[in-house]
Amino acid sequence: MKKLLCILMVVLMLCATLVACNNTPEPEVSKNVSENSDEERVLFSNLPEKDFSEGGNPYEFKILTIGDWANAYKSVEVVAHELAPELLQDAVTERNARVEEQFGVKITEIRTSDTSGMINDIRSNASAGSDLYDAVMPYMTDAATLAVEGLFYDLLGEDAVEFDGPWWDQSAMDTLSIDDKLFFITGDLCLLAYDCTHCLVFNRDMADEQGVDPYQLVYDGEWTLDKMLEIAKDITREENNDGKMDLDDVWGCLVNTNFTTSMFLASGERLTTKDEDDLPVIAVMGNRQTEVFDKIYNLCSDASVGHIDSSANIGKYSSCWEAASQAVADKRALFRAVAMVDVFEVAELECSFGLLPIPKFDKEQEKYYSNVSAICATCVAIPKTNKNYERAAIVMDAMAQASTDTVRSSYYDNLLKLRKLQGEDDETMLDIIFEGRVYDYGILFQWGTINTFMNDIAFSGTNNFTSKYDSIEGSIKSAIENTIEGMR
Repeated sequence: MKKLLCILMVVLMLCATLVACNNTPEPEVSKNVSENSDEERVLFSNLPEKDFSEGGNPYEFKILTIGDWANAYKSVEVVAHELAPELLQDAVTERNARVEEQFGVKITEIRTSDTSGMINDIRSNASAGSDLYDAVMPYMTDAATLAVEGLFYDLLGEDAVEFDGPWWDQSAMDTLSIDDKLFFITGDLCLLAYDCTHCLVFNRDMADEQGVDPYQLVYDGEWTLDKMLEIAKDITREENNDGKMDLDDVWGCLVNTNFTTSMFLASGERLTTKDEDDLPVIAVMGNRQTEVFDKIYNLCSDASVGHIDSSANIGKYSSCWEAASQAVADKRALFRAVAMVDVFEVAELECSFGLLPIPKFDKEQEKYYSNVSAICATCVAIPKTNKNYERAAIVMDAMAQASTDTVRSSYYDNLLKLRKLQGEDDETMLDIIFEGRVYDYGILFQWGTINTFMNDIAFSGTNNFTSKYDSIEGSIKSAIENTIEGMR
Protein backbone atom coordinates (compact mmCIF):
# COMPACT_ATOMS: atom_id res chain seq x y z
CA MET A 1 0.00 0.00 0.00
CA LYS A 2 2.78 2.38 0.91
CA LYS A 3 4.55 1.54 -2.36
CA LEU A 4 1.36 2.32 -4.32
CA LEU A 5 0.98 5.66 -2.56
CA CYS A 6 4.57 6.58 -3.38
CA ILE A 7 4.02 5.74 -7.06
CA LEU A 8 0.87 7.86 -7.15
CA MET A 9 2.71 10.81 -5.59
CA VAL A 10 5.51 10.57 -8.15
CA VAL A 11 2.98 10.49 -11.01
CA LEU A 12 1.17 13.53 -9.63
CA MET A 13 4.42 15.46 -9.29
CA LEU A 14 5.40 14.64 -12.87
CA CYS A 15 2.01 15.79 -14.12
CA ALA A 16 2.31 19.05 -12.23
CA THR A 17 5.76 19.64 -13.68
CA LEU A 18 4.51 19.00 -17.22
CA VAL A 19 1.61 21.39 -16.74
CA ALA A 20 3.93 24.07 -15.38
CA CYS A 21 6.32 23.67 -18.30
CA ASN A 22 3.49 23.85 -20.83
CA ASN A 23 2.24 27.07 -19.19
CA THR A 24 5.62 28.77 -19.09
CA PRO A 25 5.28 31.98 -21.14
CA GLU A 26 7.42 32.48 -24.20
CA PRO A 27 10.35 34.81 -23.51
CA GLU A 28 9.62 38.36 -24.60
CA VAL A 29 11.58 39.76 -27.52
CA SER A 30 13.52 42.86 -26.52
CA LYS A 31 12.10 45.95 -28.12
CA ASN A 32 15.27 47.95 -27.58
CA VAL A 33 18.40 45.80 -27.84
CA SER A 34 18.69 44.18 -31.21
CA GLU A 35 20.73 44.08 -34.38
CA ASN A 36 17.78 42.73 -36.36
CA SER A 37 16.13 45.34 -38.59
CA ASP A 38 12.64 43.91 -37.94
CA GLU A 39 13.09 44.30 -34.19
CA GLU A 40 14.50 47.80 -34.63
CA ARG A 41 11.27 48.74 -36.36
CA VAL A 42 9.50 47.51 -33.20
CA LEU A 43 11.72 49.90 -31.25
CA PHE A 44 10.20 52.85 -33.13
CA SER A 45 6.76 51.30 -33.56
CA ASN A 46 4.95 54.44 -32.35
CA LEU A 47 6.58 56.56 -35.05
CA PRO A 48 5.82 56.83 -38.77
CA GLU A 49 8.34 55.27 -41.15
CA LYS A 50 10.27 58.25 -42.47
CA ASP A 51 13.47 58.75 -44.42
CA PHE A 52 14.76 62.29 -43.87
CA SER A 53 17.83 61.89 -46.08
CA GLU A 54 18.33 64.52 -48.78
CA GLY A 55 19.81 63.72 -52.17
CA GLY A 56 20.98 60.36 -50.95
CA ASN A 57 22.81 61.89 -47.96
CA PRO A 58 21.59 61.78 -44.35
CA TYR A 59 20.00 64.97 -43.06
CA GLU A 60 22.23 66.69 -40.49
CA PHE A 61 20.09 66.87 -37.35
CA LYS A 62 21.56 69.65 -35.22
CA ILE A 63 21.02 69.91 -31.44
CA LEU A 64 22.17 72.86 -29.32
CA THR A 65 23.72 71.53 -26.09
CA ILE A 66 25.41 72.78 -22.91
CA GLY A 67 29.14 73.24 -23.57
CA ASP A 68 32.30 72.36 -21.69
CA TRP A 69 32.33 75.56 -19.63
CA ALA A 70 29.73 73.92 -17.35
CA ASN A 71 32.22 71.45 -15.80
CA ALA A 72 30.17 68.68 -14.15
CA TYR A 73 26.94 69.99 -15.65
CA LYS A 74 27.78 69.81 -19.35
CA SER A 75 26.03 67.68 -21.95
CA VAL A 76 27.72 64.38 -22.83
CA GLU A 77 24.72 62.36 -24.01
CA VAL A 78 23.99 63.67 -27.54
CA VAL A 79 27.19 62.63 -29.31
CA ALA A 80 30.13 60.66 -27.92
CA HIS A 81 32.07 63.10 -25.76
CA GLU A 82 35.78 62.52 -25.11
CA LEU A 83 35.50 63.55 -21.45
CA ALA A 84 32.68 61.06 -20.78
CA PRO A 85 33.41 57.51 -19.57
CA GLU A 86 34.14 55.16 -22.46
CA LEU A 87 31.15 53.03 -21.50
CA LEU A 88 28.85 56.01 -21.95
CA GLN A 89 30.52 57.03 -25.21
CA ASP A 90 29.86 53.57 -26.61
CA ALA A 91 26.20 53.72 -25.53
CA VAL A 92 25.72 57.13 -27.18
CA THR A 93 27.32 55.87 -30.39
CA GLU A 94 25.08 52.78 -30.41
CA ARG A 95 21.93 54.83 -29.74
CA ASN A 96 22.72 57.31 -32.49
CA ALA A 97 23.47 54.56 -35.00
CA ARG A 98 20.01 53.06 -34.49
CA VAL A 99 18.24 56.38 -34.93
CA GLU A 100 20.38 57.49 -37.86
CA GLU A 101 19.87 54.25 -39.78
CA GLN A 102 16.13 54.23 -39.17
CA PHE A 103 15.42 57.83 -40.17
CA GLY A 104 18.18 58.83 -42.57
CA VAL A 105 19.77 61.47 -40.33
CA LYS A 106 23.19 62.29 -38.92
CA ILE A 107 23.01 63.54 -35.33
CA THR A 108 25.36 66.44 -34.59
CA GLU A 109 25.61 68.98 -31.78
CA ILE A 110 26.47 72.64 -31.44
CA ARG A 111 27.92 73.29 -27.99
CA THR A 112 27.38 76.59 -26.17
CA SER A 113 30.48 78.57 -25.29
CA ASP A 114 29.58 80.28 -22.00
CA THR A 115 26.99 80.53 -19.22
CA SER A 116 24.66 82.77 -21.21
CA GLY A 117 25.27 81.00 -24.50
CA MET A 118 22.13 78.89 -24.58
CA ILE A 119 19.65 81.73 -24.02
CA ASN A 120 21.57 84.16 -26.23
CA ASP A 121 22.01 81.66 -29.06
CA ILE A 122 18.33 80.74 -29.13
CA ARG A 123 17.22 84.37 -28.94
CA SER A 124 19.66 85.42 -31.66
CA ASN A 125 18.53 82.57 -33.86
CA ALA A 126 14.91 83.67 -33.43
CA SER A 127 15.66 87.35 -34.05
CA ALA A 128 17.52 86.56 -37.25
CA GLY A 129 14.84 84.16 -38.42
CA SER A 130 17.54 81.54 -38.89
CA ASP A 131 17.03 77.79 -38.73
CA LEU A 132 20.27 76.72 -37.05
CA TYR A 133 18.92 74.12 -34.62
CA ASP A 134 16.49 71.26 -35.06
CA ALA A 135 16.19 70.92 -31.29
CA VAL A 136 17.74 72.44 -28.17
CA MET A 137 18.62 71.02 -24.76
CA PRO A 138 18.80 73.93 -22.28
CA TYR A 139 18.75 73.89 -18.51
CA MET A 140 15.15 73.85 -17.34
CA THR A 141 15.30 77.33 -15.83
CA ASP A 142 16.53 78.71 -19.17
CA ALA A 143 13.84 76.74 -21.01
CA ALA A 144 11.20 78.28 -18.75
CA THR A 145 12.42 81.78 -19.57
CA LEU A 146 12.46 81.10 -23.30
CA ALA A 147 9.06 79.40 -23.25
CA VAL A 148 7.46 82.53 -21.83
CA GLU A 149 9.02 84.48 -24.69
CA GLY A 150 7.16 82.23 -27.15
CA LEU A 151 10.27 80.72 -28.73
CA PHE A 152 9.29 77.04 -28.46
CA TYR A 153 6.61 74.88 -30.03
CA ASP A 154 3.82 73.59 -27.78
CA LEU A 155 4.55 69.85 -27.77
CA LEU A 156 0.93 69.08 -26.95
CA GLY A 157 -0.42 71.26 -29.72
CA GLU A 158 1.11 69.37 -32.64
CA ASP A 159 0.19 65.95 -34.06
CA ALA A 160 3.54 64.44 -35.06
CA VAL A 161 4.30 62.64 -31.76
CA GLU A 162 2.26 61.99 -28.62
CA PHE A 163 5.28 62.11 -26.24
CA ASP A 164 3.48 59.58 -24.04
CA GLY A 165 6.15 56.87 -24.08
CA PRO A 166 7.80 55.71 -20.82
CA TRP A 167 11.13 57.03 -22.11
CA TRP A 168 9.76 60.49 -21.31
CA ASP A 169 9.29 61.31 -17.62
CA GLN A 170 5.50 61.31 -17.44
CA SER A 171 5.40 62.71 -13.89
CA ALA A 172 7.52 65.60 -15.13
CA MET A 173 5.10 66.16 -18.01
CA ASP A 174 2.24 66.51 -15.55
CA THR A 175 4.24 69.10 -13.63
CA LEU A 176 5.76 71.02 -16.54
CA SER A 177 2.60 71.82 -18.47
CA ILE A 178 0.78 75.13 -18.03
CA ASP A 179 -2.69 75.83 -19.39
CA ASP A 180 -2.54 72.41 -21.11
CA LYS A 181 0.56 73.48 -23.02
CA LEU A 182 3.96 71.81 -22.79
CA PHE A 183 7.00 73.62 -24.19
CA PHE A 184 9.81 71.38 -22.94
CA ILE A 185 10.15 67.82 -21.71
CA THR A 186 12.70 65.54 -20.06
CA GLY A 187 13.36 61.83 -20.00
CA ASP A 188 15.91 59.10 -20.71
CA LEU A 189 17.78 61.31 -23.16
CA CYS A 190 18.52 63.99 -20.54
CA LEU A 191 21.21 62.64 -18.22
CA LEU A 192 21.69 65.96 -16.43
CA ALA A 193 18.13 65.64 -15.09
CA TYR A 194 19.36 62.48 -13.37
CA ASP A 195 22.63 64.11 -12.26
CA CYS A 196 20.70 66.95 -10.60
CA THR A 197 18.59 64.67 -8.41
CA HIS A 198 19.21 65.48 -4.74
CA CYS A 199 20.00 62.82 -2.12
CA LEU A 200 22.54 62.08 0.63
CA VAL A 201 25.77 60.14 0.95
CA PHE A 202 27.10 58.82 4.25
CA ASN A 203 30.30 57.27 5.61
CA ARG A 204 29.49 53.63 6.36
CA ASP A 205 32.40 53.16 8.78
CA MET A 206 31.24 56.09 10.90
CA ALA A 207 27.71 54.72 10.91
CA ASP A 208 28.94 51.29 12.01
CA GLU A 209 30.97 52.85 14.83
CA GLN A 210 27.84 54.63 16.04
CA GLY A 211 25.75 51.47 15.79
CA VAL A 212 23.53 53.14 13.19
CA ASP A 213 22.05 51.36 10.15
CA PRO A 214 20.62 54.10 7.88
CA TYR A 215 19.55 51.55 5.27
CA GLN A 216 17.29 49.81 7.76
CA LEU A 217 15.83 53.14 8.82
CA VAL A 218 14.83 53.73 5.20
CA TYR A 219 13.39 50.22 4.84
CA ASP A 220 11.38 50.67 8.05
CA GLY A 221 10.09 54.08 7.01
CA GLU A 222 11.87 55.70 9.97
CA TRP A 223 14.44 57.75 8.06
CA THR A 224 13.10 61.18 9.04
CA LEU A 225 14.43 64.69 9.58
CA ASP A 226 14.24 64.17 13.35
CA LYS A 227 16.18 60.90 13.13
CA MET A 228 18.94 62.44 11.00
CA LEU A 229 19.34 65.32 13.46
CA GLU A 230 19.31 62.94 16.42
CA ILE A 231 22.16 60.93 14.92
CA ALA A 232 24.08 64.07 13.90
CA LYS A 233 24.01 65.43 17.46
CA ASP A 234 25.86 62.36 18.75
CA ILE A 235 28.75 62.79 16.31
CA THR A 236 29.54 66.49 15.82
CA ARG A 237 32.64 67.64 17.69
CA GLU A 238 35.56 70.02 17.34
CA GLU A 239 38.58 68.04 16.22
CA ASN A 240 41.49 70.47 15.81
CA ASN A 241 40.99 72.56 18.97
CA ASP A 242 41.15 75.90 17.17
CA GLY A 243 38.04 77.22 18.91
CA LYS A 244 35.80 77.19 15.82
CA MET A 245 33.80 74.67 13.85
CA ASP A 246 34.69 74.31 10.16
CA LEU A 247 35.24 71.57 7.61
CA ASP A 248 38.37 70.40 9.47
CA ASP A 249 36.16 69.26 12.36
CA VAL A 250 33.77 66.31 12.65
CA TRP A 251 30.14 66.80 11.60
CA GLY A 252 27.09 64.67 11.89
CA CYS A 253 25.58 66.32 8.82
CA LEU A 254 26.68 68.74 6.11
CA VAL A 255 24.08 70.55 4.00
CA ASN A 256 24.18 73.36 1.46
CA THR A 257 21.86 76.34 1.35
CA ASN A 258 19.49 75.26 -1.42
CA PHE A 259 19.07 71.86 0.20
CA THR A 260 16.50 73.60 2.40
CA THR A 261 14.02 73.61 -0.47
CA SER A 262 14.91 69.99 -1.25
CA MET A 263 14.02 68.97 2.30
CA PHE A 264 10.75 70.88 2.00
CA LEU A 265 9.84 69.00 -1.19
CA ALA A 266 11.06 65.72 0.32
CA SER A 267 8.53 66.27 3.11
CA GLY A 268 5.74 65.93 0.56
CA GLU A 269 5.18 69.66 0.14
CA ARG A 270 5.46 71.80 -3.00
CA LEU A 271 6.16 75.44 -3.73
CA THR A 272 3.43 75.40 -6.36
CA THR A 273 0.70 73.06 -7.54
CA LYS A 274 -1.90 73.42 -10.30
CA ASP A 275 -5.63 74.01 -10.32
CA GLU A 276 -8.31 72.27 -12.39
CA ASP A 277 -7.45 74.49 -15.37
CA ASP A 278 -3.79 73.36 -15.33
CA LEU A 279 -2.69 76.76 -14.04
CA PRO A 280 -0.05 77.18 -11.30
CA VAL A 281 -1.06 78.19 -7.80
CA ILE A 282 1.06 78.88 -4.72
CA ALA A 283 1.23 75.95 -2.29
CA VAL A 284 3.97 77.01 0.09
CA MET A 285 1.82 78.42 2.90
CA GLY A 286 -0.47 76.51 5.26
CA ASN A 287 -0.48 74.78 8.64
CA ARG A 288 1.47 71.70 7.58
CA GLN A 289 3.83 73.73 5.40
CA THR A 290 4.67 75.94 8.37
CA GLU A 291 5.21 72.89 10.57
CA VAL A 292 7.49 71.34 7.97
CA PHE A 293 9.58 74.48 7.62
CA ASP A 294 9.88 74.86 11.41
CA LYS A 295 11.44 71.42 11.57
CA ILE A 296 13.80 72.21 8.69
CA TYR A 297 14.76 75.51 10.30
CA ASN A 298 15.56 73.77 13.60
CA LEU A 299 17.72 71.26 11.76
CA CYS A 300 19.64 73.87 9.76
CA SER A 301 20.12 76.03 12.86
CA ASP A 302 21.43 73.21 15.01
CA ALA A 303 25.11 73.36 15.92
CA SER A 304 25.57 69.76 14.78
CA VAL A 305 24.72 70.62 11.16
CA GLY A 306 27.44 72.23 9.06
CA HIS A 307 26.87 74.50 6.05
CA ILE A 308 28.85 73.40 3.01
CA ASP A 309 28.61 76.67 1.10
CA SER A 310 29.26 78.99 4.04
CA SER A 311 32.55 80.82 4.56
CA ALA A 312 33.96 77.83 6.43
CA ASN A 313 37.61 76.91 5.93
CA ILE A 314 38.17 74.81 2.81
CA GLY A 315 41.94 74.60 3.23
CA LYS A 316 43.78 73.05 0.29
CA TYR A 317 40.65 72.18 -1.65
CA SER A 318 39.53 73.93 -4.79
CA SER A 319 35.97 74.42 -3.55
CA CYS A 320 33.71 73.89 -0.57
CA TRP A 321 32.07 71.01 -2.49
CA GLU A 322 35.36 69.16 -2.87
CA ALA A 323 36.15 69.83 0.79
CA ALA A 324 32.77 68.40 1.84
CA SER A 325 33.28 65.25 -0.21
CA GLN A 326 36.73 64.78 1.31
CA ALA A 327 35.25 65.25 4.77
CA VAL A 328 33.01 62.23 4.11
CA ALA A 329 35.98 60.21 2.88
CA ASP A 330 38.12 61.20 5.90
CA LYS A 331 35.41 60.27 8.44
CA ARG A 332 34.83 63.93 9.30
CA ALA A 333 31.23 63.93 8.08
CA LEU A 334 28.65 61.19 8.53
CA PHE A 335 25.91 62.58 6.25
CA ARG A 336 26.42 64.95 3.33
CA ALA A 337 23.76 66.49 1.06
CA VAL A 338 24.59 65.93 -2.61
CA ALA A 339 23.25 65.97 -6.12
CA MET A 340 23.67 62.64 -7.90
CA VAL A 341 26.57 64.03 -9.92
CA ASP A 342 28.52 64.40 -6.65
CA VAL A 343 28.28 60.65 -6.06
CA PHE A 344 30.76 60.17 -8.90
CA GLU A 345 33.20 62.46 -7.07
CA VAL A 346 32.79 60.68 -3.73
CA ALA A 347 33.20 57.29 -5.43
CA GLU A 348 36.66 58.33 -6.63
CA LEU A 349 37.81 58.84 -3.02
CA GLU A 350 39.04 55.99 -0.88
CA CYS A 351 36.23 55.41 1.57
CA SER A 352 33.30 53.19 2.35
CA PHE A 353 30.24 55.24 1.54
CA GLY A 354 26.53 54.69 1.13
CA LEU A 355 23.59 56.38 -0.56
CA LEU A 356 20.34 57.57 1.03
CA PRO A 357 17.17 59.42 0.01
CA ILE A 358 16.41 62.76 1.63
CA PRO A 359 14.64 62.07 4.96
CA LYS A 360 10.87 62.18 5.22
CA PHE A 361 9.08 64.70 7.44
CA ASP A 362 7.79 61.97 9.78
CA LYS A 363 7.08 58.24 9.89
CA GLU A 364 3.49 58.74 8.74
CA GLN A 365 4.67 60.06 5.36
CA GLU A 366 4.27 57.19 2.91
CA LYS A 367 6.95 57.95 0.33
CA TYR A 368 10.44 59.39 -0.04
CA TYR A 369 10.72 62.30 -2.49
CA SER A 370 13.79 63.58 -4.34
CA ASN A 371 14.01 67.11 -5.70
CA VAL A 372 15.39 67.51 -9.21
CA SER A 373 17.28 70.79 -9.10
CA ALA A 374 16.11 72.43 -12.32
CA ILE A 375 18.93 74.98 -12.34
CA CYS A 376 21.28 72.54 -14.10
CA ALA A 377 18.85 69.83 -15.21
CA THR A 378 18.42 69.67 -18.96
CA CYS A 379 15.32 69.19 -21.08
CA VAL A 380 14.36 69.03 -24.75
CA ALA A 381 12.55 71.75 -26.70
CA ILE A 382 11.92 72.44 -30.38
CA PRO A 383 12.49 76.09 -31.38
CA LYS A 384 9.87 77.73 -33.57
CA THR A 385 12.63 78.73 -35.98
CA ASN A 386 12.68 75.06 -37.03
CA LYS A 387 10.49 74.91 -40.13
CA ASN A 388 10.08 71.13 -39.95
CA TYR A 389 8.52 70.40 -36.58
CA GLU A 390 7.49 66.88 -37.56
CA ARG A 391 11.05 65.81 -38.32
CA ALA A 392 12.36 67.29 -35.07
CA ALA A 393 9.64 65.67 -32.97
CA ILE A 394 10.12 62.24 -34.56
CA VAL A 395 13.91 62.24 -34.22
CA MET A 396 13.85 63.50 -30.61
CA ASP A 397 11.30 60.87 -29.63
CA ALA A 398 13.36 58.22 -31.38
CA MET A 399 16.51 59.35 -29.55
CA ALA A 400 14.72 59.28 -26.21
CA GLN A 401 13.28 55.79 -26.61
CA ALA A 402 16.52 54.39 -28.03
CA SER A 403 18.31 55.86 -24.99
CA THR A 404 16.48 53.65 -22.49
CA ASP A 405 18.53 50.51 -23.01
CA THR A 406 21.68 52.26 -24.16
CA VAL A 407 22.50 55.65 -22.68
CA ARG A 408 20.26 55.52 -19.63
CA SER A 409 21.14 51.90 -18.89
CA SER A 410 24.85 52.67 -19.22
CA TYR A 411 24.50 55.57 -16.78
CA TYR A 412 22.12 53.96 -14.29
CA ASP A 413 22.84 50.23 -14.31
CA ASN A 414 26.51 50.21 -15.22
CA LEU A 415 28.22 53.46 -14.25
CA LEU A 416 26.25 54.00 -11.03
CA LYS A 417 25.11 50.58 -9.81
CA LEU A 418 28.02 48.42 -10.95
CA ARG A 419 30.97 50.81 -10.85
CA LYS A 420 30.26 53.55 -8.30
CA LEU A 421 27.93 52.13 -5.66
CA GLN A 422 29.21 49.63 -3.13
CA GLY A 423 26.45 47.11 -2.51
CA GLU A 424 22.89 45.91 -3.00
CA ASP A 425 21.54 48.28 -0.35
CA ASP A 426 22.87 51.25 -2.30
CA GLU A 427 21.32 49.92 -5.49
CA THR A 428 17.97 49.75 -3.70
CA MET A 429 18.47 53.27 -2.34
CA LEU A 430 19.17 54.49 -5.88
CA ASP A 431 15.88 53.01 -7.06
CA ILE A 432 14.01 54.66 -4.16
CA ILE A 433 15.63 58.00 -4.92
CA PHE A 434 14.81 57.95 -8.62
CA GLU A 435 11.30 56.59 -8.13
CA GLY A 436 10.53 59.60 -5.94
CA ARG A 437 11.89 62.35 -8.21
CA VAL A 438 9.81 65.54 -8.29
CA TYR A 439 9.93 68.81 -10.22
CA ASP A 440 8.50 72.09 -9.01
CA TYR A 441 7.45 74.90 -11.31
CA GLY A 442 8.34 77.40 -8.58
CA ILE A 443 11.99 76.38 -8.98
CA LEU A 444 11.83 76.32 -12.77
CA PHE A 445 10.27 79.76 -13.16
CA GLN A 446 11.68 81.32 -9.99
CA TRP A 447 8.57 83.46 -9.50
CA GLY A 448 9.47 86.31 -7.19
CA THR A 449 11.72 84.69 -4.62
CA ILE A 450 9.53 81.64 -4.02
CA ASN A 451 12.44 79.33 -4.81
CA THR A 452 14.96 80.95 -2.44
CA PHE A 453 13.21 82.62 0.48
CA MET A 454 13.17 79.48 2.63
CA ASN A 455 16.88 78.93 1.96
CA ASP A 456 17.63 82.43 3.21
CA ILE A 457 15.56 82.06 6.37
CA ALA A 458 16.91 78.63 7.31
CA PHE A 459 20.43 79.94 7.87
CA SER A 460 19.58 83.46 9.04
CA GLY A 461 19.14 82.78 12.74
CA THR A 462 15.55 84.09 12.76
CA ASN A 463 12.55 82.02 11.75
CA ASN A 464 10.28 84.62 10.15
CA PHE A 465 8.71 82.19 7.67
CA THR A 466 5.16 83.57 7.80
CA SER A 467 6.01 87.26 7.76
CA LYS A 468 8.60 86.81 5.02
CA TYR A 469 6.11 84.96 2.86
CA ASP A 470 3.49 87.66 3.43
CA SER A 471 5.96 90.27 2.21
CA ILE A 472 6.69 88.48 -1.07
CA GLU A 473 3.30 86.91 -1.85
CA GLY A 474 2.22 89.79 -4.09
CA SER A 475 5.33 89.67 -6.26
CA ILE A 476 5.03 85.88 -6.61
CA LYS A 477 1.40 86.08 -7.74
CA SER A 478 2.23 88.86 -10.18
CA ALA A 479 5.10 86.83 -11.66
CA ILE A 480 2.84 83.79 -12.06
CA GLU A 481 0.22 85.88 -13.85
CA ASN A 482 2.86 87.24 -16.22
CA THR A 483 4.03 83.72 -17.01
CA ILE A 484 0.51 82.49 -17.75
CA GLU A 485 -0.14 85.50 -19.96
CA GLY A 486 3.13 84.98 -21.81
CA MET A 487 2.29 81.37 -22.61
CA ARG A 488 -1.20 82.06 -23.95
